[in-house]
Amino acid sequence: MELSTGQYYGKVVKSVNLGGLIFSKSCYRNTSSLPLHYHKNPYFCYVLNGNYSEHFSRNDLTCSKGDFIFHPQHTEHHNNFPDKSATCFNLEFSESWINKFVESKLNISCIVKTNDYRMQSSVLKIYKEINNFDNLSSLMIEGLMLETIAGFSRNNAVNSLVPCYLKKIAEYLNEEYHSNPSLSHLASIAEVSPGHLVREFRKVFKITIGDYLRQVRVKQSSFMLRYTDKSLSDIALDAGFSDQSHFSRVFKNIMGLTPLEYRSAK
Repeated sequence: MELSTGQYYGKVVKSVNLGGLIFSKSCYRNTSSLPLHYHKNPYFCYVLNGNYSEHFSRNDLTCSKGDFIFHPQHTEHHNNFPDKSATCFNLEFSESWINKFVESKLNISCIVKTNDYRMQSSVLKIYKEINNFDNLSSLMIEGLMLETIAGFSRNNAVNSLVPCYLKKIAEYLNEEYHSNPSLSHLASIAEVSPGHLVREFRKVFKITIGDYLRQVRVKQSSFMLRYTDKSLSDIALDAGFSDQSHFSRVFKNIMGLTPLEYRSAK
């Protein structure tokens, strides 16, 4: 079944059309599953709260709060919502709108998920503009949307060059950044030897697995510093650091500012 412009299952509680950019907030309550369907336009879905699973072309994605998912137009999928409620912010764009800015179509042919903090930051800025709309919001939103599409496309192009088993490890570290996995555990996930994993990970990502995990933790903690009122000690634990002192030391080493300085500068 095709869903037309701005149409979504669930309850659409807000929808704004800015000349081919369509933003909507959809809520799903006590919904166990949605039927197989596709959308007329490509769109991004940002999970504001709750979680759900997405099923398409024999693939499955688990989508949770903070995840950002791209859906190409006419790509069939169906969803299951295990929670009592979930809320999504949908960022849809028409072909006529995107053609004003790029000559070729987006080179993304399947449903793709990311939880990159830069994508989260851009989407939340758009969400804020939609909810606090003024005479400059259209200009701000259009610029942020182009920035989001470009960043997502660039990340996808880079990721397409990474071997599948290394993608699996990177995805694991991005999703389980608060845990402390052993090298043997990561190697078992990748289905390669620990030595091979260490060598190839550094060769492809130009960084060790440990340093990669530290960077992911700093990225996630910087997001919490900027967009939540959590205490530094709570953020440290939520991000996987052993304590606040460890958090502050690693954060300053990577960001050049202490967590408090970073929060004060937002």
